[in-house]
Amino acid sequence: MPKKQNLETPEQQSERFKQEAQRLIDAGELSPTEAEAALDALIRDARTKPSA
Repeated sequence: MPKKQNLETPEQQSERFKQEAQRLIDAGELSPTEAEAALDALIRDARTKPSA
């Protein structure tokens, strides 16, 4: 079965993402501080591990 094509422009998709992220923040389900800390940890780990 073919995938449904996305009819949104990149700008519409970005706006929808921002609105959903804000909804999650407002609901207490997403913490920007925790997300940033997790991203920093991932980057730090990626820098310290040797490439395969």
